[in-house]
Amino acid sequence: VVVGARSALFAPLADPGLIIIDEEHEASYKQDSSPRYHAREVAARMAAERGCALVLGSATPSLESLARCRAGHFLGRPWTRVSMPERPAGAVLPKVTIVDMAEQFRGGRRGVFSAPLAHALEGVCERREKAVLLLNRRGFANFLMCRECGCVPECPHCSCALTYHERTHSLMCHTCGRAWPVRAYPDPSTCCPNCGSRYMGAYGVGTQRVEDELHALLPEGVEVIRMDADTTRTKGAHQRLLEQFDAAECAVLVGTQMIAKGLDFPEVTLVGVINADTMLKLPDFRASERTYDLLEQVAGRAGRGGRPGEVVVQTYWATHPAMQAVLLHDRSVFLAAELEEREDAGYPPFSRLGNVTLWGRDERAVRQAADGMAAALREQVGARAGWEVLGPTDCVKARVKDQVRRHVMVKAPSEAALGAVLSSCAASLGRLQGINMALDVDAYDMM
Repeated sequence: VVVGARSALFAPLADPGLIIIDEEHEASYKQDSSPRYHAREVAARMAAERGCALVLGSATPSLESLARCRAGHFLGRPWTRVSMPERPAGAVLPKVTIVDMAEQFRGGRRGVFSAPLAHALEGVCERREKAVLLLNRRGFANFLMCRECGCVPECPHCSCALTYHERTHSLMCHTCGRAWPVRAYPDPSTCCPNCGSRYMGAYGVGTQRVEDELHALLPEGVEVIRMDADTTRTKGAHQRLLEQFDAAECAVLVGTQMIAKGLDFPEVTLVGVINADTMLKLPDFRASERTYDLLEQVAGRAGRGGRPGEVVVQTYWATHPAMQAVLLHDRSVFLAAELEEREDAGYPPFSRLGNVTLWGRDERAVRQAADGMAAALREQVGARAGWEVLGPTDCVKARVKDQVRRHVMVKAPSEAALGAVLSSCAASLGRLQGINMALDVDAYDMM
């Protein structure tokens, strides 16, 4: 038996009889560096070629896997969906409350916690139980903004806003990892890099700020444990924090996506989602699916023991199908709307998606190379049915580590040999001096 991460698929087993992929919907099964393979697709191909069984497990299956089950076959082999609607040991599903934060704001509520979530946290403390709070943001605030000129400090090496960390009083780029003291960015004599004003305000919410406000809200004796990329840097920190949470009589665990799945603490009766819209507004066609998956997974942390669980989701988009599906514990509410949009736009699972990313320090050379790649693709694709070439255009992160980034996207029919087309067009361009190119088949990251 070989147990491991996605690379475990390549263990040199002569005659595999069974492949199991747990949490098959996870984007981490897609490798974001060369070779850019997806473990689920590799496993499906291996199972088909070697005649072994493949089991994909998930409480929130990917739309691609669901589509194959609806079709009943893939790669010439039958695909079957096995539903498990009951929770282990007869546990009941938690009650879900969707809180419209716009209404809370109009009612004069200005803090991190809505009235329902604050009340639920107080109840947990009275009953000496435990709670988990999810916030998909590190740091104290998402960004600083000058209240005189509106300037938001950005990383000078990447096209993204710097995140404010109050404990170290620093601005950090979560793309390249560089950090600057607030007073020394970019000049020690000023604070705002645009007008020199010292009236810089913190906007947005990070895990540090949630931790601070919890200490002010909760009574003494309640442990507040923060788990994010900043507190789990050292070896063994992840396990140590979970053991601390497990040993506490009454505690609140605050964290990012790393706490959304896999935690099984019977004493956890409350799960709170501080801002459910974090990923929903990203320029990614999978944003709704990823939001629903995350909410449904983290909701499953509540009520796993004998005591009933409660989930409070704070959002500014309470009517979104993903929110309503979590509220009703009914995935079909989300799927119906999502599949209709995907089919109209020609996105997976109704097509294959390829992404060609080009980057380098010379912006003009990158633009020329991207134009050349797009032209080669359009020439080769021609008028083939179901094919479409989009771009070139700037990546969402248009500059990373002083490298300019452009990309071209290709939509192709579900059974098309997309990889062969991309590699053929890349080869026709020849060697590009000073330009890097990445070919991504069945792409997941469009940023």
